[in-house]
Amino acid sequence: MANKKFDAGSAKRLNQAHPLLQKLMNAARDKVEFVILDSQRGRAAQEYAFKKGHSKVHFGNSAHNWSPSVAVDIAPGTNPAKINWNRKGDFIALGKVIVPLAKEMGIPIRWLGDPNGDGSPADGWDFPHYELSPWRSFAKRDCKLFGE
Repeated sequence: MANKKFDAGSAKRLNQAHPLLQKLMNAARDKVEFVILDSQRGRAAQEYAFKKGHSKVHFGNSAHNWSPSVAVDIAPGTNPAKINWNRKGDFIALGKVIVPLAKEMGIPIRWLGDPNGDGSPADGWDFPHYELSPWRSFAKRDCKLFGE
């Protein structure tokens, strides 16, 4: 697969992400099909995610709350409406492409499908989530709180 472009929605969300994440995700898209589900989240969206149990933290404490965002959520495939959230193996396969590619490109990331980076998803809890690492350093240096 070469020169594959993201759909308009994914491209828009990716454009809200840190340039290093944009570089990585564009390079990964040449290797595997996936969509960008989320990048930046303002206060209302973050609090909604927290209330629904989709996030463990309140606004200001998520890598998604920065401009540009220092995190993206992605899912395998080309249609967000057809994501099978029960097929964790699809998310793991995606991580097995993106994590080594980030290392090869010298882009420090943390994938919450393998948060301790030991190569095993046994400790994973947020398989769509990729963030620059350590994200707080990137946020402090390159970003401002989104919507503040």
